Amino acid sequence: MQQTVESVFDDLGVGIMLHDPETGRIVGANSRVEELYGYTEAELSGRSVADYSATGDGFTQADIEARIQAAVDGEPQEFEWRIERADGERFWAAVRLAHTTLDGEDYVLTEVSDISARKHHQRVLDSEQAFMKQGLEALEDSFYLLAVDGTLQRWNATLAETLGYSDAELEELHALELFDEADQPTVEAAIAEVRETGSVIVEAAFCTADGELIPDEFTGTQLTDDHGTIQGIIGIGREISDRTERLDRLKTQEEMLRQFNQTVAKSIPFEEKVAELLEFGRGYMGVEQGFLTRINGDSQRIVVGVGPNQQLKTGADAPVSESYCRHTVSPDQAEPLVVTDAASDGWGDDPAYDRFGLGCYVGATITVDGEVTGTLCFADRGPVDAEFTEIQETFVELLAEWASYELERTEREAKYRRLTERISDAYYAVDTDFTVTYWNDTIADRLNVPREDVLNESLWDYFPEITDTVVEDRLREAMTTGEPTTCEYYYEPADYWTVLQIYPDDDGLAVISKDITDRKEYEQRLERSNERLQEFAYILSHDLQEPLRMVSSYIDLLESELGDDLDAETKEYMGFVVDGAERMRGMIDGLLEYSRVETDGKAFEPVDVEAVVDGVVDDLQLATAEADAEIIVGELPTVAADFDQLGQLFQNLLTNAIDHGGDGTTVEVTATETTQGVEFAVSDDGPGIPVDQQDEIFGLFDTGRDSDGTGIGLAVCERIVTRHDGKIRVESPPGEGTTFYITLPDN
Repeated sequence: MQQTVESVFDDLGVGIMLHDPETGRIVGANSRVEELYGYTEAELSGRSVADYSATGDGFTQADIEARIQAAVDGEPQEFEWRIERADGERFWAAVRLAHTTLDGEDYVLTEVSDISARKHHQRVLDSEQAFMKQGLEALEDSFYLLAVDGTLQRWNATLAETLGYSDAELEELHALELFDEADQPTVEAAIAEVRETGSVIVEAAFCTADGELIPDEFTGTQLTDDHGTIQGIIGIGREISDRTERLDRLKTQEEMLRQFNQTVAKSIPFEEKVAELLEFGRGYMGVEQGFLTRINGDSQRIVVGVGPNQQLKTGADAPVSESYCRHTVSPDQAEPLVVTDAASDGWGDDPAYDRFGLGCYVGATITVDGEVTGTLCFADRGPVDAEFTEIQETFVELLAEWASYELERTEREAKYRRLTERISDAYYAVDTDFTVTYWNDTIADRLNVPREDVLNESLWDYFPEITDTVVEDRLREAMTTGEPTTCEYYYEPADYWTVLQIYPDDDGLAVISKDITDRKEYEQRLERSNERLQEFAYILSHDLQEPLRMVSSYIDLLESELGDDLDAETKEYMGFVVDGAERMRGMIDGLLEYSRVETDGKAFEPVDVEAVVDGVVDDLQLATAEADAEIIVGELPTVAADFDQLGQLFQNLLTNAIDHGGDGTTVEVTATETTQGVEFAVSDDGPGIPVDQQDEIFGLFDTGRDSDGTGIGLAVCERIVTRHDGKIRVESPPGEGTTFYITLPDN
């Protein structure tokens, strides 16, 4: 029977089995069944369906026997079955049962196809469709699907709820019937445009079941099949009822801000700006009166008042205790005080209502340097028809904040001008056209130019000698860039050096002129001193070195010619002379090194200190090995310095630590950020420096009591640090090692 099944059905690509029609047991199977089930033909032969079915999932022997019997009775069966393979894996199969006769015998022929992939895809599709349906139902916007002719096919709950129709009623409607008659031509044209172009955005008004019109914005998109053929139109409608109101509010707000900006930008006095803004505000707020007050104790005065109410005109005053403003400035009042209908809102018994009879009021606080100084208010003797809007209240706050800022700035400028009269430095200010707007007494005395002579004059016309100089360059640079700058300049007419500190602002430039004539004279003296030092260094290098070389040469000559005739004592004395000459030469070299710190120094540049110290450590490898010392270098920053001199500084300090630390010493180099800059530390764990010697170690030719050096190294270190505007100090507690601290500016 197996041969019959294989010969007939192996080429079909599906699993084929023959069942005994009476027992349902397998009597034959092709090789595809063996692949699907994981059993050999021999293992399948005689088995019942329950042996290879997922019976735990409800696929029972009774079910399959009933289907086999129906097939025997002439009713072919097609169904899906859950099969369990020999290895326990389960898969879905499509099964077809039919009665057949082979070699005169009756059988039930079973076709089995693996549909696991199809079932998986179906589950994914069902899940996606469920997710999409859930998502569409959750949309706050209206969703719909139209047929190509515009009839409704699907919709979400939002659409039905918005329109007030039931699902049954919507099924009977065309899309055009959902809109106001006036908008139906627009909608019809939009549907045609989607069919032609693929998408459209249109505004139209829904017409609800009870006749209400709801403005919406609709987005329509083609729905096509795999071949690109249009199948329908997907649309989303978003309600825009608030848009018109919002646009109107924005337009009003824009007009308010435009008027505000135009007014505050004018070159007119503060009080005139306030009056203009209050006049505009009367119309914007819909009230008769606007006013700015100043409070002093229990007295309140109207600084600027516009409108017909004589009690609130400019110059009027009243006790604070009898005004609405006492509530406005209360610490408990965080926002503007708003009264829309005083008589109805419980203000009838308030002293302010009794005195001023105001039916409505909006007021905000004026503050200067954190202190309450007054109020900015709008009011009317009658109530307003509707509550003040949020934008109107914001307008009052905006005016109050601007007035507070302007009053605070005016107060600061007044204080600043008073201060400039007291400072010893010269100070002046120019506007954006370089016209002199301020001139303090110091600069008037220094230049012998009275204030009244130079105010409102052009800086360039009055002081033509500074044109085409670094002063003009820096002043124009600050005006253009808006960034502070500085420069040094010798002003010949007054015979003095000055450093100018230039500070730009919206009104022009403020210039502080510091007299640095004394400093410049000192620098010139220092320069002359350095020149003399260079001359001295030349003498050291040439005139003093030559005699020492002669001493050494003649001693060598005497020793070579009279060596055999010299006694031991004479040779010893000659050795003393040579050593002294060599020591003197070392001292001269040290003095040269000391003098060249200033004269041969290079311009500062960013220097990686860690790289510098690593290079010094490499150079000291031999000395480190001979002393069995260890040098540990921590993480070191980059500073502005002279690269070569920084290397010399650390070489001197590390050499000093190795020489004085003793055998086996450990030297550590670290850095710490401080408020003064970067503090470097060079520490050793040697015996330390005696307390009575610590004050002298940076002196020239101080060698300490146990050193064979020239005593120049630490003096050079101090000179290098001083050239870098830094500081150097030493700490050496008895028996606890020595640490040199070097602080360099971090700029």
